[in-house]
Amino acid sequence: MWTDPIVEEVRKNRREIEKECNGDLSLLFAKAKEIEKTLKGRLVSKVLKKTIRKSKISA
Repeated sequence: MWTDPIVEEVRKNRREIEKECNGDLSLLFAKAKEIEKTLKGRLVSKVLKKTIRKSKISA
C-alpha cells in the first residue's frame, strides 16, 4: 500500500505531541492553541457559505 510522506509526517508529529501531554486532553488542546498562534499566517479558515433554502426559492 502506498503511504503519503506528508501524512506520515503529520502522524509522527501528532504522536510526539501526544507523548508530551501524557494523554491529558486539556493539555493537548492548550498545546495545539499555542502552536496555532505561532502559525497564524499559515492557517486556512473554513469559509462558511450562505445556504439558500428551497422554500425561499419557490416563494
